[in-house]
Amino acid sequence: MKQTLVVGAAPLPGRDAFYRELLFAADHVVAADAAGEWCVALGRVPDAVVGDFDGSRAGAACRLEAQGATVEVHPMEKDSTDLDLAIAYARRTWTAPVAITAAFTSRFDHTLAALGALVRAGDEASVREPGWSAWLSRESRGVRLELAAGVVVSVVALVPEVRVTIDGAAWPLHDAVLPLLSGLGVSNRSVGGPLTVTATNGIVAIIVQDGE
Repeated sequence: MKQTLVVGAAPLPGRDAFYRELLFAADHVVAADAAGEWCVALGRVPDAVVGDFDGSRAGAACRLEAQGATVEVHPMEKDSTDLDLAIAYARRTWTAPVAITAAFTSRFDHTLAALGALVRAGDEASVREPGWSAWLSRESRGVRLELAAGVVVSVVALVPEVRVTIDGAAWPLHDAVLPLLSGLGVSNRSVGGPLTVTATNGIVAIIVQDGE
């Protein structure tokens, strides 16, 4: 499946091989701010780099343009994060689903904003980070994952009182109410084979610990 990778400026140290594999597998790459030259250092020039460039080295925008990237510069005083702006660029430029990486950090406020960016990134948006991945189910659009037995899966409601069905897990749920940010769906386990999660109203995040 075609995919547009949106790269944040918060990669996990020591995991370059993981990110490089994502970069080379993506059909298109949009980098947020300082992620632009980091992607180049890993061997792929992004299709586009978006942001205010306050976190980049001086002259980064010019260097990236010279290497063939489209550069979209925004003012530092703005109402959106660089990640949001990069996702918006990806969605208006290509139809492929968005995957987000290098966007979840020790800054809790930034992580919450990145989660919000995932919600706004479209129905088939996902997250790929070292050690875990995430998808969304919303308004009866189910998510089906093929997982080995024993994989840890958490389903977390992102709005109040979501009704959710989970099949293929050690602790299934059937049209159960999942309160906002409840621990009820945390640390479930796959039984092997397809695991499906469907929110019949609202939005849930499906977070898979992939053991990397």
